[in-house]
Amino acid sequence: MAVKFSQFTTGSSLADIDYFVGYKGTDNIQVAKSLLSGTTYTIDVPAATTNINLAGSDSTNDAITLTGGQNITLSRTSANEINIATTTLGDTYTINAGAKVGSSVPLQLDAAAGTDSAVSLTEGAGITLTQTSATEITVAATATGTSVVKDQFTGNNSTTAFTLSVTPTAAANLNIFISGVYQNSKDSGGTANYTVAGTTLTFATAPPTTAANGIEVVITQ
Repeated sequence: MAVKFSQFTTGSSLADIDYFVGYKGTDNIQVAKSLLSGTTYTIDVPAATTNINLAGSDSTNDAITLTGGQNITLSRTSANEINIATTTLGDTYTINAGAKVGSSVPLQLDAAAGTDSAVSLTEGAGITLTQTSATEITVAATATGTSVVKDQFTGNNSTTAFTLSVTPTAAANLNIFISGVYQNSKDSGGTANYTVAGTTLTFATAPPTTAANGIEVVITQ
């Protein structure tokens, strides 16, 4: 078995090399430089750029330029690294609860850079809103339903006005009985038999003399 030795001399550039040595089985072969085609490249990121630099073995130099788009930021972190990062898009807000105005409490949106805005929260049926702090709004349900109040008076055939213990919503909320007899709200001609203003109940005609507490007024709210 023959042993072959080859001596290699290092070249500082491709121009210093005449042949390349390769092996096939136990034989080595010499390949002329002229038989090789193509260009090899080294890649780096030049300082203060976001370009990919391609330095060719044939002394050519090319670059690939990377450009940041919407919401994308590029930065060179080393000679062989470019960092691609996303950035926050849009404004940021802090939220505060404003003071109550009427039946509404504003939810204030304080923009970091753009225009401030406010969302108004408005009370509905059975709902109460209260600003309890700069960052808190209390939403409470209020009692709903029907309440019934009964007032009693004594008729003397002369008094027409009586003071109720509560303020009725309207005369239609009253049911009146005199000596146990229900009183229509209007007479046969459509004229009101009684009216209410605030807490004052006024009869068109003075109720007759009754026993004590003979006039009963039931107020439904």
